[in-house]
Amino acid sequence: MEGNDSQLRLIGQWLDRWARGKTPDKRGMMLSGPPGVGKTTLAKAVAAERGWTIIELNASEERNAAAIRRAATRGSQHISLAAFTGGENDSSKTVVLLDEVDHLSGGFAKLSEDRIDKVLTPEEEEAATIKGDSGGKAELLNLLKNAEQPVIMTCNDPMRLWGSGRDWRRNRDRVMALAENIQFKRVGKLHMRRIAHRVLDGEGLSMDPGAVEALIENNPGDLRALIRDLQAAAAIGGEHIDLEDVKALAEVAERDSQIDVFRALREVYSARSGKQANHLLMNSDKDPDEMLAWFAWNNQSTFEISQLASISHAMVLADRALATKYTNRAYRAWYWGSNLPSQAAVAAKRADSAADPYLTYPGFLRRGAEAWRTSGVVEALAEQSGTSKASVREDLWPNLLAVHDESLGGDPNDFSLAMHLGLRGEDHLALHGIPKSRREAKKILKAFDESLPDESWEETPVPTPQKAEQSAESSEEKSEDQSTQFSLDSF
Repeated sequence: MEGNDSQLRLIGQWLDRWARGKTPDKRGMMLSGPPGVGKTTLAKAVAAERGWTIIELNASEERNAAAIRRAATRGSQHISLAAFTGGENDSSKTVVLLDEVDHLSGGFAKLSEDRIDKVLTPEEEEAATIKGDSGGKAELLNLLKNAEQPVIMTCNDPMRLWGSGRDWRRNRDRVMALAENIQFKRVGKLHMRRIAHRVLDGEGLSMDPGAVEALIENNPGDLRALIRDLQAAAAIGGEHIDLEDVKALAEVAERDSQIDVFRALREVYSARSGKQANHLLMNSDKDPDEMLAWFAWNNQSTFEISQLASISHAMVLADRALATKYTNRAYRAWYWGSNLPSQAAVAAKRADSAADPYLTYPGFLRRGAEAWRTSGVVEALAEQSGTSKASVREDLWPNLLAVHDESLGGDPNDFSLAMHLGLRGEDHLALHGIPKSRREAKKILKAFDESLPDESWEETPVPTPQKAEQSAESSEEKSEDQSTQFSLDSF
């Protein structure tokens, strides 16, 4: 492994405690960081280096409560497989590897032991099943509490594991109380250069120094991508790779230059020119709407009050530019929505220019995104409007939350909008942020049911093609002022 030296030392010390037969206080270790830095490779390498067995569960496999208990929890509570089968000494271990734990879906709710046992020990003719990743996160906590063997988890985005609901901090603390978190970073050019030469030597290939530099120039520190690029360049150039071979490779395969949002903001705040800052922002994986929210949130901790005041006008103009796309579809306004915040971030003087800015996820983006609130409503609205759930979640959902916000005049006992949209009582509660478990929820649901139309009520009939044609002919006779043509403003 190259780079991340301090991280590797911490991992080595944790593994040494296991090897000496001393169970660490935290029985799990989470290797988090961007894709391609070697997290999964490292987990497999430490097992192979010490001659330890490995049990692996990756994102493509079933990882619900029963599956994790069957494969991982049980295997982690006994002597290692190597010691059992080969008569190895007590220092031999079985490493439990849970790859990409941030892809575990669902919440941390625990399934009943009876339900898990029915799946693990089916006695009836039809075996019980557990759908998806149900109970997987709760069983992960159980595994970390009771494991007698080292548990290594890999994770690209820890926030995805904690969840975006109001309990994300509690979820994070529950996992981090049982597992060390080792944050991996992209490696620098020096480390990529060493790895490139090591691979070339191992494969019996040679490469011009200029070609090596050209290959790593646009690589953001992705080791996996570097090795794939070397393999592709060797397929073009043969035993010796020159600069022309690398250029030919660039013509047929362009590197995905998107960078994660934390790195993008950190580099924007450290940029020396507005042009450089804007280029970094354009290459990030967030649209200007989200990036504006990230800037508005993190500017408060990055700049002093006087500096915030000096750039506030630019932030207002950026927000106004982005708003125009809803009224006249002027998507070129995205340029200003992206450019102005990045220019402001470079123009203002940071509170501590010597230290890296402390960046956090915008808290207000999490509000209203809880799974229990969005699941049913978003699906129903997407089906009715003939659009994707992502579009409803991004464009319609925030507006619906604002309409139903009690501080803005929303009334939980006003069911008119929910009924107009054809939503259920549970969906109405979700829009108001009221969990079904609350006492007031039962009263609201009862009132909602009583407000539903009776059986004699009839919906407005959908026009048949013949009626629609007749309606179209009659509408042509109307004046321009009486036109029923749909407009964005009327919507």
